[in-house]
Amino acid sequence: MNALTQPDALQQARHLLESTLRFVQHSDDPYVISRFGDLQIRIDVAAALLERAEALKGQSPVETQIALTEAQIASAEALIAASNAEFELTGQRTALPPTLDDPLRWKYQIVGNYRLNGVAPRSAV
Repeated sequence: MNALTQPDALQQARHLLESTLRFVQHSDDPYVISRFGDLQIRIDVAAALLERAEALKGQSPVETQIALTEAQIASAEALIAASNAEFELTGQRTALPPTLDDPLRWKYQIVGNYRLNGVAPRSAV
């Protein structure tokens, strides 16, 4: 995977949202409505963070790596939320891709260590 292409997790989150929408089709239930709103916002945030990372390409390698890590976190979180919503609203669960095998806690640590302590990720040094 090219480091600055759309993460698989974001594509999968979009797919799960679309398939869950097709299953539910229409609802007046405030919980269901807010659930779809939450998912759409999470996906949009992940996409915006990915666009930001792409815009940084060719500039600071450290800032680009941090921005990409932030996009990966948001994409993975959107996918997890979409998967949970799929199960809650349809009773089905699509298998999550192996892109989530990399623990998110390490990605949070990379971003936090850079923002708090100025320590650049090893892959960007």
